[in-house]
Amino acid sequence: MPIKNQKSIKIKTYEDIFNALGTAVLCYDQSGNFVNSNAMAARILPSHHTRLATLQQMIQFVFEHSLDISEQTNLAASLSHPQTKDSFSDIIELPDSKFYMARVLAQSDGNVIVEISDISQVKSRSDDIRLLDRDNRILSEAIHSSQKGIFIAAHDEEKRIIFVNKAMNKLLGREGEGILGFRLDAFLSTYFHEEWRQIEDAISQNINNRFWQKMTLPDGSFKWLSLHLAMTRHTGNGDMIVGFISDETINKANEQHILQTQKMEAIGKLAGGIAHDFNNILSIIEGYVRLSETALKRGEDISDNFHRIKKAIMRGSGLTRQLLMFGKHRVSENKVVNLCSQLKDVETFLDPLLGVSFRVNIDVPDTPIYVRASTDAIYQIVMNLVINARDAMDGEGEVVISVTEEGQGSAHPLAVMRVADKGCGIDKKIIEKIFDPFFTTKEPGKGTGLGLSMVYGVVQQIGAAIDVSSVMNEGTIFTISFPVVNEGDEISRIHERPGNTRSLIGKTILVAEDEKDLLMIMTENLEHLGMNVLTAQNGEEAIAVQNDFKEKIDFLLTDIVMPKMDGMRLAHMMKKARPDINILCMSGYPLKASDADIELPEDIIFMAKPVQPDFLKNVLEQISAGEKVMNTDAMIWQS
Repeated sequence: MPIKNQKSIKIKTYEDIFNALGTAVLCYDQSGNFVNSNAMAARILPSHHTRLATLQQMIQFVFEHSLDISEQTNLAASLSHPQTKDSFSDIIELPDSKFYMARVLAQSDGNVIVEISDISQVKSRSDDIRLLDRDNRILSEAIHSSQKGIFIAAHDEEKRIIFVNKAMNKLLGREGEGILGFRLDAFLSTYFHEEWRQIEDAISQNINNRFWQKMTLPDGSFKWLSLHLAMTRHTGNGDMIVGFISDETINKANEQHILQTQKMEAIGKLAGGIAHDFNNILSIIEGYVRLSETALKRGEDISDNFHRIKKAIMRGSGLTRQLLMFGKHRVSENKVVNLCSQLKDVETFLDPLLGVSFRVNIDVPDTPIYVRASTDAIYQIVMNLVINARDAMDGEGEVVISVTEEGQGSAHPLAVMRVADKGCGIDKKIIEKIFDPFFTTKEPGKGTGLGLSMVYGVVQQIGAAIDVSSVMNEGTIFTISFPVVNEGDEISRIHERPGNTRSLIGKTILVAEDEKDLLMIMTENLEHLGMNVLTAQNGEEAIAVQNDFKEKIDFLLTDIVMPKMDGMRLAHMMKKARPDINILCMSGYPLKASDADIELPEDIIFMAKPVQPDFLKNVLEQISAGEKVMNTDAMIWQS
């Protein structure tokens, strides 16, 4: 009796274990007939296992639910030979949307066991890994196929480059020698040397930014490279620096072309207003000349008429200067300028451009504030910001331009210029993009997206900084901060000597000027100073005159634009023949002689026409005394 109970318990235990298995198990005898199955089989196959009475039906079931087409041939063979001794396995998907591994296991005694186990989680992970691997291959192919150079550097102390795509080395002309493993500072300071300090600051402050570099190629040509840096934080591989370098030469060329086209269109708009002003000026001069002729016949004093004629001439000179500055007829270098006077000059220049519905209010202090810039740079900044403000206002409005000096008495005082409007404002979502090239919110055909980009570029070139604040439907304020320079006293010295007693009597000056009337007027003015005046109408004639004149020539005063030989070549030859000569250049182009940029030598003084006699006298006296005369816009235009 006890033995029987023990055997019963043992059988019961086997059944419990069989039913407790985590996989479904179905047993078939040597004839392929169903023998037994466990509880898991009933749970996995609730509506099927009762119909799987034969091994052939079981194999048919696996065949119908198989995921692997390549295995179906083997299954088909098994259907024809249900008593096969071979074992096989396949993955099946059942209506519960789960995946199972079905294994048909032939036993040595001819029986067959079918095991079905749930592999949904394993398959899901496998699918994820496979998809990730596929995505990684696609991403890698895309990165290496990109025309932009892409690099990744570790954001640690050494900052070594840990990844470079194929385009990078080609872009830099380093196909035979890559940059993988280079230190980032060595790489960027070599290829972006002009912007390296700003790049270094951006990296140290974890700021995403864009930088430009003009790269000279071995054949003498050049290309523009654009670098965009992006800082990634807390990634699985640590902090990283991702860089994108692209060849923007064609875009730069297109940008310059569009800018020039835009400028020429603006000049066309200005032509009407300037022609109107010039006609008024000519009418004033002609009217006072007639009045003077009549007054002379009556023996009356005409000095007041001459004073008014001179004022009209200076007004015309100012219009010419503004138009030529707008057309980029200038020397490219920055100089010391009085920001306040520059903005006062630009006021009449903007009125014809904006139209009668808009007003420009310029609020600057009477005392000068000196900054290092060029007149053209200030004009370009103001012009683009004012036009941008005009377009932001609905048909009419006022643009306020103000200047204040901040930080007086500190080590680094700033001249702060603000351009404010009460227009539609700028959305916070796009305010960080407004200085990007070709970014515009204007309708097609009404904006190139280059105005603010050019302002940003000019501001950087002159060492200033720009900021913008805006409130939707209330207005926008652009703020440009210029470092103040302490050279105002040196600039103005030359204009504060009306009682100077230094004599130019006996000094010899060679004047080269192709305009006969102007040459005659200048000769007479210089002779009144007691100077010995030699004259020539072009560079070749001036060389012949100096060859024939055996005594010392103290000064050469030459126009820059002349036939046969221009003033710059003449100055070079004269300096070579007479090293101690003092050279002064003049031109009707403010700070530029032609369409090509001219870099004036340090020892050559430039003056813009019309050159006032008292101003010229002061310059000559100052040179004779051995004092330094500065080439500055302020010096030239305060005459």
